[in-house]
Amino acid sequence: MNLHQNQLSTKDLINKINDELYNENSKQKSIEKIQKICKKEDIHNTQKIANLQREIIVNNLQNTEIKDLLSKEKPIYLILDNAKIHHAKIIEKVCDILNLKLIFLEPYCPDLNPIEDVWRTIKRKIYNSNYKTLDELIDIFKRLFYEIVDNTTFYENWLSEYFMV
Repeated sequence: MNLHQNQLSTKDLINKINDELYNENSKQKSIEKIQKICKKEDIHNTQKIANLQREIIVNNLQNTEIKDLLSKEKPIYLILDNAKIHHAKIIEKVCDILNLKLIFLEPYCPDLNPIEDVWRTIKRKIYNSNYKTLDELIDIFKRLFYEIVDNTTFYENWLSEYFMV
């Protein structure tokens, strides 16, 4: 008897796998495994799409022409809180490529983050304002935001208070 005679036909092999895969003891586990595999391979899988997008971004930024242009620029210093997303590997890669220098604030110190003062001021003013529609609220928010952010003394005071500048 040779090896070919001992081999199962394709149909018999599939049936054997199916019998094993769907036996009553592990039917639910088998279904879950198959669903997981199908989900992972689905072209609409958000994780798969996000990974591909990150890869495209990094590849585009590693273009030699872009890198040459950026190497001539002064570094940009960016102040961030310690949110988990700010420590993602792609952020580190992009920062290296773009000549960005990240400065992380101490954890749980909202007073060191100037945008927190902006939100506090806006919330206080919106709380005391009258609006009838969502559009009115949005208009009030926009107006207040730009008033505060455009106010030079607002961030100058913050810089002098926390950085003695």
